[in-house]
Amino acid sequence: MDVAVLTYADLPELDAFDAPLLPALKALGLDARPVVWDDPTVDFRTVRMAVVRTTWDSHLRRDTFVAWAQKVGRLTKLHNPADVLRWNTHKFYLRELEAKGIPVTPTVWVERGGTLDVGALVKSRGWDAVVLKPAVSAGALKTHILPRAEAAAATQLVTELAAECELMVQPYLTAFETEGERSYISFDGAFSHAVRRPPTLKSAPRGFAQPTVFTPDNREESRLAERVLEAIGQPLLYARVDVATDNEGVSRLQEVEVTEPSLFLSLDPEAPGRLARAIAARL
Repeated sequence: MDVAVLTYADLPELDAFDAPLLPALKALGLDARPVVWDDPTVDFRTVRMAVVRTTWDSHLRRDTFVAWAQKVGRLTKLHNPADVLRWNTHKFYLRELEAKGIPVTPTVWVERGGTLDVGALVKSRGWDAVVLKPAVSAGALKTHILPRAEAAAATQLVTELAAECELMVQPYLTAFETEGERSYISFDGAFSHAVRRPPTLKSAPRGFAQPTVFTPDNREESRLAERVLEAIGQPLLYARVDVATDNEGVSRLQEVEVTEPSLFLSLDPEAPGRLARAIAARL
């Protein structure tokens, strides 16, 4: 097999957004197939390259996933590489990027076993609502939005969540309700396409329901996406930089997704071919 396009057991044929990658690879003459990442019958020594795509249970078993990636990375070409996957699957990476000058959504970090007086926090920061989420998570798992009036309940919830994991506490960004997030997607360091996305948390208010491609017209925001990739400091097969507008009207990094983000290939007819060519160039 030339390319194993990695997914997980509940999505054995990839999702509809990313499925166009398979025919794009086959159009280049490559034998490309979806492979469940932890299928014990797969011998990665017989695979020329493994590309992580919809491995959407990796956050539930991060240690297992990271150890698997390190092993597979020794048997074949793995993209993105194992060290990148380890780094990106814990959101402490945001602290590193902020230290390099990247404007990140303001975040208070709670260590495992710690606590936080949310009432004192929102009073000192002037936040009207907070978002609580684990530092290892995806798809809004265990993510909560609580208004300032429920600060006592938020404090209790922080204690409960932090008993199991590190935690992020951020202001709720009201622009999400109308603007959503903007995702800047790159292949081999070159911009491919941009997608406007509604909030991931289903209970959050939203001004639109489905992700849509858009043409970036904010040069400052586009430059922010470029700066994020520069700060990572190594070439990546694919990357998705998620940006949102804070409550002061400033574009800030929400997350940089270089593990298993949806790349929304089906929304741009040229995107599958771009990624396929980037993969072929690395074979």
